[in-house]
Amino acid sequence: MSSVCRVTITLTPASPWRREPAATATDGGGNEAYGATEERILSATLRLVGRRGVKRLGMQEVSEAAGVSRGTLYRYFPSKERLIDAVAVFDERTFSGGLATRLAAQQDPTERIRTFVAFAFDYIRTHPARALFETEPGFVLGYLLMHLPKLQTALLDQLGDALDTVPAVASGSLSREQLVDVVVRLFASSFIIPEPDDRALVQSVHAMLLPPTPTASLTPPASSASRHFETPSASDHMNSREGTDGRD
Repeated sequence: MSSVCRVTITLTPASPWRREPAATATDGGGNEAYGATEERILSATLRLVGRRGVKRLGMQEVSEAAGVSRGTLYRYFPSKERLIDAVAVFDERTFSGGLATRLAAQQDPTERIRTFVAFAFDYIRTHPARALFETEPGFVLGYLLMHLPKLQTALLDQLGDALDTVPAVASGSLSREQLVDVVVRLFASSFIIPEPDDRALVQSVHAMLLPPTPTASLTPPASSASRHFETPSASDHMNSREGTDGRD
């Protein structure tokens, strides 16, 4: 009597919401680039979070704002929780990638610091969810606590040796890590507490981070006007009198 071996093969389908990795496409920070549909969903969600808040956000309005069907939305993000988590990562990567792109055009250490300050303040000032702290402070604080360490790591990596030109680091008063920790906390507070005068705050940050500029000479060169009113010398008087006597 022959025996029959029965083999059971279990096929595990690929996760329908998992994004297939792109072959070479990366963002400015070296991360895998988002697909067009996924980026549209995440951008629309971030805008809605700023207007509606996290608690009131619905998947139906996300699909409408992104211009995709509910089926497409759920293929990428099977739940609201997964979508919100993905938006947090998207926001973090948008900042890091954008900063990397800006810094790539700058080689001078001081200009790299200036570029970072300008980019960071612009990003905060125009962030679509900046007003969320007023309605859901707990969510914002939780987000900051979770993602600020990643931002610190990104800044240490992207600014690198430029941090050594900051006076506090150059003098040995602070390490790079300590400086970045202070800077990140400063920008986090600026995010949740809007500054009434952005220009004054930028100037204060420049004074803290940039090396002092060389001072000009205290004795300015004489202008043509000042030379015109210089006191005539004795020889000038003699020449003047001789010229008068000759004409008489």
